Amino acid sequence: MKLDRFWMVQIVIILILFTLLIGSYLFSFGLFADKPATNTATVASAPVVIATTPEATPTTAPTVAPTKPTEPAATCTSAGVTLSSDTIRDSLSSSDAPRQASCLAFLQAESLAGDKGAEVWLGQAHHHGWGVAKNLQEAAKHYRQAAHSDDSDVRDSAQQWLQQLEQETQH
Repeated sequence: MKLDRFWMVQIVIILILFTLLIGSYLFSFGLFADKPATNTATVASAPVVIATTPEATPTTAPTVAPTKPTEPAATCTSAGVTLSSDTIRDSLSSSDAPRQASCLAFLQAESLAGDKGAEVWLGQAHHHGWGVAKNLQEAAKHYRQAAHSDDSDVRDSAQQWLQQLEQETQH
């Protein structure tokens, strides 16, 4: 059987693809990763010298201004919980005022950073009176800002909430 040029090219292509497949498999397990050299030599501990300091004379202790405890970062979730629409809704609609305030502060910070999804949630907070006084004009303002989002999901959600708000105000 004679191997002509076509079959030789096919065999080379198959070998290259097989090599790439095996290489990617080995890379995924880190076999080609640079590994730090491990030192097996033991280090002798240095002798410990106990330093003695002269006894302090009684003087007035320096006064330190009392520090107020730092407030935890504003968030809509408990520790270890992934941020999702459900956790935001649960935080905003909860009867726990500190949780609502923390979530609102988080959403306001995200809104100032340009997150249009946070604008939708702020609109819902004002729409439903979650943690703030119910204010339909403020809700409409947030929905309109979110309606200018580049993200189509955020834009569609904001437009739907704005339509619902307009229907509620007409009745």
